[in-house]
Amino acid sequence: MLSAREIKGCYVALITPMREVMGDWLIDFERFYKQIEAVIDAGCPGIVIAGTTGQSATLSHSEHIELVTRGSVHARVHAEKQGRQVHVIGSAGSNSTRESVYLMQSIAREARVDAYLHVTGYYNNPPQEGLLRHYRTVADEAARHDTAVVMYNVPGRTASNIAAETCIELAEHPAIIAVKEASGDMDQVQRILDETDRSAFAVTSGEDHLVAEIMRRGGTGVISASANRWPREFQRLTELALAGEHRKAAELQEALMPCVKAVFCVKNPIPLHHMFGSGIRVPLVPVEELNPETRRHAEEAITQALAIQSFPHVD
Repeated sequence: MLSAREIKGCYVALITPMREVMGDWLIDFERFYKQIEAVIDAGCPGIVIAGTTGQSATLSHSEHIELVTRGSVHARVHAEKQGRQVHVIGSAGSNSTRESVYLMQSIAREARVDAYLHVTGYYNNPPQEGLLRHYRTVADEAARHDTAVVMYNVPGRTASNIAAETCIELAEHPAIIAVKEASGDMDQVQRILDETDRSAFAVTSGEDHLVAEIMRRGGTGVISASANRWPREFQRLTELALAGEHRKAAELQEALMPCVKAVFCVKNPIPLHHMFGSGIRVPLVPVEELNPETRRHAEEAITQALAIQSFPHVD
């Protein structure tokens, strides 16, 4: 089982490349494998498969399970060829606890993952008592499969926030080893950092523009969408922060800001799919289908980011 001590560095929230087949967009596994190889070769210690950036909301259950299964196998084989290991986190989040458990059980029958990423209750927006029950239920299930749970707090997408006191209480569960904190509330992040044990519970940034700051305060890394395109740079950012080189980390973070702005200039993962020339499923649409003003803004941001040739403190 993955431990909190091992969650360090840049974990890449992988995109799910797609290709058009007879008017439908299907998973392009060959490009998916190449993306896995690219981030492993860049030195990133872990990947997240079928998360928000991976278009999880548009995947059928069978596609979701197949993506995690095939991706985890390919990642481990490729990492072993490079003489190293990679940690694989499979997304199994849902606003239905029963569905979350079903996805975990289904993935466990087909694949070996080190942890499951579980998002908060989008749409039904449960009370904190409901979040406590939900996360304890999925954590108990994870423990039965000798895996762990990483909580994903992203109220900007879900309208559901894991309050600091709830997160702190859940951190006591032995199978809940980390939180991907994307609330943007630094007071909340600081309280979680102050009142949890780093040896048993990791706090990672879920906001690509706050990596250096969260790590300066005691966070251990990031689960990053932007690292799909800039994996070495974000891994280097986490290496600097972990080494206590916070000034250098802040300088690299600042240099990466145009990249982060490009990735999130319109709803993620639309810009990333544009950068990689990959299809995307409705209700998301490609950059080319956006209204003219939004499209112009997105294309300018992406062009500016891709034009950057070098970053400070990156070998």
